[in-house]
Amino acid sequence: MATNEENTIPDSIACPQQVTDICFHTTKPAIIVGDILGKVTLYSYDDEGKVHELRTHEHHKKTIRCVRVTADGQTMFTAGKDKSWCKVDLESGALLHEQSKAHEGAIYSAEVIDSNVMLTGDEDGVIKMWDMRRLPGPVMELKENDDYISDMVCHDDRKHLLVSSGDGTLSCVNIKNRKLELQSELFDSDFLSLAIMKNASKVVCGDGDGTLQIFNWGEWGNVSDRYPGHSGSIDSMLPLSEDVICTGCEDGKLRLVHILPNSIESIIGSHGDFPIQSLTLSHDGALIASASHDEHVKFWKTPDVDEVTVGSHSKRKGKKVGKHEKLKERKAFFNDL
Repeated sequence: MATNEENTIPDSIACPQQVTDICFHTTKPAIIVGDILGKVTLYSYDDEGKVHELRTHEHHKKTIRCVRVTADGQTMFTAGKDKSWCKVDLESGALLHEQSKAHEGAIYSAEVIDSNVMLTGDEDGVIKMWDMRRLPGPVMELKENDDYISDMVCHDDRKHLLVSSGDGTLSCVNIKNRKLELQSELFDSDFLSLAIMKNASKVVCGDGDGTLQIFNWGEWGNVSDRYPGHSGSIDSMLPLSEDVICTGCEDGKLRLVHILPNSIESIIGSHGDFPIQSLTLSHDGALIASASHDEHVKFWKTPDVDEVTVGSHSKRKGKKVGKHEKLKERKAFFNDL
């Protein structure tokens, strides 16, 4: 993991509107910011910590829900509450494709496989897979959830998609066969964020009660372990290694967390009392960026995860949870906006 010892941490970005998602460029020192009015802005940063606004895209009419960049850094995908998604050439800024009315419900999450394939999930629990070579319609559509699709993460094999939902379930979708493989039982709280850990042997879900729910890969029915310890909902997660994640919490704090054995090692940043909306890792691994409801994007030096040792927080195991009672606050927040 790069440590960014030679470079200055970039200045915070004071945005004119509330930030709803951020994503580092995957090959350059740049970051993309989506806001509540549907604008997407590209910024660069230099070794002296200066941030420069490069350009703004206004292809969406409502709140930006997702900003994603392909691994080669050439293409950006955006999706919004206006039920549309766009494909943009990052070099020229040209709009390559706009898929209006992509969903009946507002898009809530997205996952990009490559420059040709992406997936979107909406507020009604519908997942669609899009192939740029087979437009205009989706190549897959699934409705296996009763509430919003909060997060999606694809395995490196590009065959299995992990899906968390506001209905309190974790699902595994085989995107090669285009069908649901298995879904967990209903939990008592929304599942909000996802991370694949431990060389893909574990999947960690952050929930609305501040608990990390840990599943064995392939055993999706129920958790193998659970770790309470956050003081609010875990709205975002960012893997830093196979053992360590950074969590963004409702209480405005970024925490460094070791998984199995479970321990909150430190607080590495804060947005005051404003919940952490999004986390992203720079192309060189040297920086973490966070966005919150305080209309700021902040940058933090990535901790040296090789030096992380499990602290004094003991591993806590709880009983398996039972039936789900829907928590609507997160969805209602966006609807109110």
